[in-house]
Amino acid sequence: MIVLAIDTATPHVSVAIGGSDGIRGSFSAAAGRRHAETLAPAIALLSASTGVALSDIDRVAVDVGPGLFTGLRVGLATSAALATALECPAVAVASVDLLAYPHLQGPRLVAAVVDARRAEVFWALYRPGSGRVTEPCVAAPEDLAAALAALGEDVLAVGDGAARYRDTLAGAGPIEVRDGYPQATDLVALAAGSDPVAPGALRPLYLRQADVRIGWEQRAPQAAAR
Repeated sequence: MIVLAIDTATPHVSVAIGGSDGIRGSFSAAAGRRHAETLAPAIALLSASTGVALSDIDRVAVDVGPGLFTGLRVGLATSAALATALECPAVAVASVDLLAYPHLQGPRLVAAVVDARRAEVFWALYRPGSGRVTEPCVAAPEDLAAALAALGEDVLAVGDGAARYRDTLAGAGPIEVRDGYPQATDLVALAAGSDPVAPGALRPLYLRQADVRIGWEQRAPQAAAR
């Protein structure tokens, strides 16, 4: 089975092609807000460099968030369109699951933390051998720090959200912080053990309203008062 994995949930765009024989090729770049301009050329480049034609793809896997709204929409729309055109199933994986995955062989609890901007983070907690033990949620960094401190255990906090609020988390107890982003190479590995869905069933995991809607709602009362 050959998997095309797409991750656009953060400021980084990551694409990989692989399967049971391992990763055949991968691409990762800091896209900022240029997810749409980066993703399609990255897929074409990866297909050409690996010699894997899009028609050879058996499954399209995508990071469904939580993460950046624009990036998620680009990744989901592209994945659904490709899977539909190729008549193959899709696989949806959460960004926090991808962040935690490469760190679950150690003895410590793992907190996967994605920068949600607006002074918030998306996060979930994982225990090696058990997997995810909390549902993904959105919180202020101070609330995350308090939740981790209440555990009374060593914690590895990974992700760009953990790195951004390193000082806040450092005061919460024995917490090691590592920067990082979800990687499409890990998405290839997780796709093999995940249940496929129809392309039309792909849905984003937002956890919060879009920033533009929040801004509009904040301005509306001011406009009405004039």
